[in-house]
Amino acid sequence: MQTIGFIGLGNMGAPMAENLLRAGYDLVFFCRRDDVAERFQSLGGRRVQSPAKLAEQSDAVITIVTADEQVREVALGSQGLLHGASEGKMLIDMSTIGPDTIREVAANLRTRGMSVLDAPVSGGPWGAKEATLSIMVGGEKNDFLKAEPLLKTLGDKIFHMGPLGAGQTTKLVNQLIGAGIMALIGEGFALGRAAGLDLEKLFEVLSVSSAGSTLLEARGKKFILADRYEPGFTTDLMRKDVTLATRLAESLDVPLGVGAEVLQQYVAAVRQGFGKEDFASVAKVAAKAAGVSLVDTPRVSSSSD
Repeated sequence: MQTIGFIGLGNMGAPMAENLLRAGYDLVFFCRRDDVAERFQSLGGRRVQSPAKLAEQSDAVITIVTADEQVREVALGSQGLLHGASEGKMLIDMSTIGPDTIREVAANLRTRGMSVLDAPVSGGPWGAKEATLSIMVGGEKNDFLKAEPLLKTLGDKIFHMGPLGAGQTTKLVNQLIGAGIMALIGEGFALGRAAGLDLEKLFEVLSVSSAGSTLLEARGKKFILADRYEPGFTTDLMRKDVTLATRLAESLDVPLGVGAEVLQQYVAAVRQGFGKEDFASVAKVAAKAAGVSLVDTPRVSSSSD
């Protein structure tokens, strides 16, 4: 697995591909934007004109694209990986999609002898750059062991979760919980503001109390209190992921009373124009509902209010 094909040179994929080049892998890539292509060609990568050509020239292919339909098109479309697949090659899909989609893709690619792992990631662009991603892998154990050295170039917390689809299921559970925590952080800050608390002090207390979390630490002060929502992970994508989680739950007859309400918060955030902002923007939905701002001077409450 020395020659790696790569599709998805976006906010996450670009730094991951750079880490592969730094580690000495030969990189072949497919992308539509000439400026992106020129950048990776200057770093030593080779551009090809279709996913099929990418599969032909690669030992393993990594894909990290937006959603289910993009994965299907890249893998199974008229110029997809399927048409360049052959025995011994491997697809490692690191997108976040439904478990059924990766199983569908794998069933088709196996007819050409190509194995498949689903390996979605957590850690954001920062983790991608520093190669500290958490990687949740589903697939055959032997395929996982074959791919593990490659995955260690991209992350430092790698888990084999079970058969194909288990990686995606793990990621959707993670997203469901993370989305809920973020929504509650927003509501908590809105409540604190309405009651007249200093939100900077509130953040300091929460950080060392039972409400503390990695999301509070990463986004409480640097995003919400700073009123800066440059996306590490967009609200659109979080809505997509929570939707996938709720659909999975429905297919398994698992009730998600809280999760269903969390989804509505992200739907509201998108409807209010925050889709391209970081998913911490769900805090602005809570603030609007409470009639407060999370960045202005608090109104001190009193018993006569």
